[in-house]
Amino acid sequence: MNTTLFPQPQAFASLPNIKTDGSVAIITRTKNRAVLLARALNSVLEQRYQNWHLYVVNDGGDVDTVEKLLNTYRDLFGERLTVIHNSQSLGMEAASNCAFEQANEEFLVIHDDDDSWHPDFLQETVAFLQQNRDAVAVLTNCVVVHEEIKQDTVRQLDVLEWVFWRDHVDAVRLIKGNITPPICLLIRMSAAKTIGSYNAALPVLGDWDYNLRLFRLGEIKTLNKELAYYHHRISSNDAYGNSVIAGADKHQAYQAAYRNALVRRALAEDPANYGLLHLILHDAENNKNELLREIHDLKYRLENMVVTHHANRDAELFARVDYFYRKCLPMRNFTAEWREKMRKMRRNSKVLRPLAHQIRDMLRVLRGKRK
Repeated sequence: MNTTLFPQPQAFASLPNIKTDGSVAIITRTKNRAVLLARALNSVLEQRYQNWHLYVVNDGGDVDTVEKLLNTYRDLFGERLTVIHNSQSLGMEAASNCAFEQANEEFLVIHDDDDSWHPDFLQETVAFLQQNRDAVAVLTNCVVVHEEIKQDTVRQLDVLEWVFWRDHVDAVRLIKGNITPPICLLIRMSAAKTIGSYNAALPVLGDWDYNLRLFRLGEIKTLNKELAYYHHRISSNDAYGNSVIAGADKHQAYQAAYRNALVRRALAEDPANYGLLHLILHDAENNKNELLREIHDLKYRLENMVVTHHANRDAELFARVDYFYRKCLPMRNFTAEWREKMRKMRRNSKVLRPLAHQIRDMLRVLRGKRK
């Protein structure tokens, strides 16, 4: 079992005790998450590719609960199921090693109890590695599923694309941080046995460590098909929480410790790496400062553009107002003239009104005489 943060791999070679029949070792780690484990079991059983063996590692969880659940599936699994009960929790990577040490199938994959697969996952990935003999592993695209668990019922909240997908595994991105959840990665067992077991010294980030060691051994290739489902429970901090979310602080702490360990190893192996590290950091600092200067310059120019734009817009607005004012001035004069005429007519009507009344009265008298 590996005890250092970054164990050295051996030379890659085919191993005689590894099967070559296309079989897949599936390792599922679980602890007191029966609702999710049931989904994981169905995910495996629903695979169209059926040449696999499932290793369930109950890492310190309730034995009776796990056995009761598994008993409902025994007939479907037949001889393709191995169950390992740890009396106390050893941690995720040590739990994986309990199964890893027994497995000798041609391929290997970690299927965590809270994730799931598309029915074509194994069929597609096994065929890919059989066709690409130079690849130590194949990485598929995935879908991120947000969900919550209430009263032992899983409710889906949202489905998102995996925004970190790239068509190639790039060394820079992989060294900076992990690029995939385990549910997406099928590994060639001979490569896995060559680099050794999972790093039990890491309570988190063990998959990142393993992927780095795989990358040192050979090429990790990609298959851009959404064949896996990476489930997240954002609001869960209990047993049903994701380690990457519920244990975010632990991830950050061990990420720093892991990087520091890499640097210490590099400096211990060759003190000249101090100079190389200094050059890299100096160049990175210069690039950062140059970028900050460009951002500052862009911000300054943008602010000037905004000021100029407002000034131009104000001038244009004033011109338009002035134009309409000049256009409306004749109308205003015309209106004023008519208003004055109306006033004169009203004044004249006051003089003529008594005469009109007299004429009206005379007409009435004439009509009366005719009658």
